[in-house]
Amino acid sequence: MSILKAQIAVEKHLETLSPSLPTAYEGVNFEPPATTYQRLQYIINSPTDPTFGKYFHRENLQVQIFVCAPLDGTGTGTAIQRAELIRNHFEKGTTLTEDSVKCHVLRTPQITGTIVTSDRLVVPILIPLTVEVYS
Repeated sequence: MSILKAQIAVEKHLETLSPSLPTAYEGVNFEPPATTYQRLQYIINSPTDPTFGKYFHRENLQVQIFVCAPLDGTGTGTAIQRAELIRNHFEKGTTLTEDSVKCHVLRTPQITGTIVTSDRLVVPILIPLTVEVYS
């Protein structure tokens, strides 16, 4: 349940960001609006075992948030600005907690540039998340 709790903690934290945007969550039906929205997805990497005992390990997730802005001919400024706002909201040193599960942002999130699709400008933000798991 630690991965699920980490995802809940991330989603709750993202929902506190102001101004809010419509958000497409993994596995949830979503009709993209004509305006800017954000898409959330998770990559679950191999866990690490810093101790020999079986009662502690760390889950390593990469939280990916994609700012999806309409191609309106005004450039990348608004989308990059939103990406920086998200990066600052999940700044290095942030700890999120859901029940007894603690999630740490140990490195500065990365804004990877811009991607142009057929109708959107997409700016990915990659957030490394380390989750403490005690069993």
